[in-house]
Order: sequence, then C-alpha cells, then structure tokens
Amino acid sequence: MRFRTFDAQRGDDQRHVQHEMNLTVRVDETDEFITVPVRTVFTDDGLIGWTFEFGPYSLSDADVRNLANAVAHFGRVSGEFHPIEGGAA
Repeated sequence: MRFRTFDAQRGDDQRHVQHEMNLTVRVDETDEFITVPVRTVFTDDGLIGWTFEFGPYSLSDADVRNLANAVAHFGRVSGEFHPIEGGAA
C-alpha cells in the first residue's frame, strides 16, 4: 500500500544524499498513515556540511543527538528496540 509522502522539495546541486530510507508513520490526529523520508546528507558548500533530514525538517547535530538518545531510551524502557552494533549500514 502506498501512502502520501511528507517531504519538501530541495534543489541544491551541492547537496549529496549519502543514505536514504522511508518510514511509514501514523498521524494520530487524522488516523492516517504517511511516508516520511529519512536522509543523511552532505552539502558541499563550505558552510552546511552534514545534516540529517526527517521529511521536510533538517535536524542540527544537537537535534540528532537528542533524537538518538530518545530512541535509545525507548529501547531501554520498552525492551522492543536493540541498537545494531556499529550503527546502520
């Protein structure tokens, strides 16, 4: 089944997607599912460098660290998540 995608147009030719995957998430308020792309991106402009994109949102280093810590906490309390040694492929 295909769901609508929640994302933004990004047109920078100095932007290089290094890793991309899609998550299907439920929007509780509307009781619908959407697809959200998740990307690791390097922008070679001498300013931006590495970023992490979640749909239309660009996360800073601190945001990514907080998100990773929140996911790790979820794993500890729920027992449902076990990080992969060495990180994602």
